[in-house]
Amino acid sequence: MSVILVTGCSTGIGQETALHMARQGHQVYASVRNPDGADELKEKIAAEDLSAKIIRLDLVDSGSIDAAVAQITADNGRLDALVANAGIGAGSSVEETPLEVARDIFETNYFGNVALLRAVTPVMREQGAGSIVVVGSLAGRYVAGCHAHYSASKWAMEGLCEALAQEMAEFGVNVSIVEPGCVATPMWTKGEPSDAPPLYPETVGRLVRFFEFGLRAPAMPADVAAVIEEAITAEKPQFRYPVGTDAREIVAARESVSENEWMAAMCLRGEDYYDRWLELVGTDYYRE
Repeated sequence: MSVILVTGCSTGIGQETALHMARQGHQVYASVRNPDGADELKEKIAAEDLSAKIIRLDLVDSGSIDAAVAQITADNGRLDALVANAGIGAGSSVEETPLEVARDIFETNYFGNVALLRAVTPVMREQGAGSIVVVGSLAGRYVAGCHAHYSASKWAMEGLCEALAQEMAEFGVNVSIVEPGCVATPMWTKGEPSDAPPLYPETVGRLVRFFEFGLRAPAMPADVAAVIEEAITAEKPQFRYPVGTDAREIVAARESVSENEWMAAMCLRGEDYYDRWLELVGTDYYRE
């Protein structure tokens, strides 16, 4: 039995991962920003009598991070795995995204996770073992126009994880990053579309069509949870795990050409873009 901390467990990937790992017999600490509002999670844990405890952890409240890690280590004397899943999504074009929104995205998705890692890595370093799984995104490998700041925060985590993996290897700790594409989660219902006409209508239209295509046959939270389990339990885990058909084929397409070729393709307009996308990816996301 491993002791596992999973962040962002109110809904979606985090909740499914916490339940999945508890079903495997692990002691799970399922963290949420507001435990009083985690009724769905509480009901699911109780219904299956799972070994999972709900704790408070807010990525923008460093005190809550330190308290959560302290509670886990006091209870168990160790922390075997961290699943850093919590994050937020927002933004539009670079021009149209208010600076405070860009800062909020990075405060949670990057700096919040840095604070979490600063609390967890000393525990794993001292115990000489552990597994850190960061839930990133396809957006950390492929950027669409009008999705800049969310993608930038995920690219930042990609770079952090490459450094962290090298640092923690010295102490027997594995680091992996999971990169889901479109996943069927409540995240898609949380946005508030703007009433203002977009300044970049073609680019916004392309982004909307990309998501519409991906959500026709999305990966499910259970698919991501299974990959996270593999990253924690495999004898030799991968560093990167794309999850979902879209993630796998788009990452493969990007890696099949040079950076200049890829960016030249991404900057094409209209039918020229759709034709080149089909050539590279092998699936027409925009005209089917």
